[in-house]
Amino acid sequence: MAVCATWTRARVTRYGVTKDVDLAVIACLWWGSLHRTPIRVVLVRDLDETRPCTLALAGTDLTTSAEHLVARYASRWSIEQSIKDGKNLLGAGDAQNRLPAAVERTTPLGLANLTILVLWYDHAGHPAADLNSRRQEAPWYRHKRHVSIEDMITAFRRTRITSNTAAQGTSALLGENTPTSEATAA
Repeated sequence: MAVCATWTRARVTRYGVTKDVDLAVIACLWWGSLHRTPIRVVLVRDLDETRPCTLALAGTDLTTSAEHLVARYASRWSIEQSIKDGKNLLGAGDAQNRLPAAVERTTPLGLANLTILVLWYDHAGHPAADLNSRRQEAPWYRHKRHVSIEDMITAFRRTRITSNTAAQGTSALLGENTPTSEATAA
């Protein structure tokens, strides 16, 4: 499709950056799943790209400009990634409940946990130290510039494991010998 397409140069904003790309818009029918519904395929090719096409978008919106469709797709990426992280890393999609009210509560609560994790990390995390640690542990991440949700989970677990729990704090108040109080006495 990309080889036979007619390309035009356009200015598009994606991921916070505005730059020129080549776009091709092709009207067609997606016979299998949409039967006789007309769709538009928008092909995107970055100017420095050697492949025939960088991105292909297919949709039933026949009126919105191709530039706006590409920008809309890029703006949804963070939402899609958050849903993926909530499902894969926090188990938001793994609940095995059947009652309608439980189903309606479980996934939003799982995604709320993701929000709480991000807010906690913003308040208590150490991005520079976590990035350096990740780069040392995994040499293939030397180009890594941003902390991922997985890094935030690791930092939370590390903090949770190494900090005093409520039970340890109560023991220390009662004067019982705990590893923390013994280490302080030594």
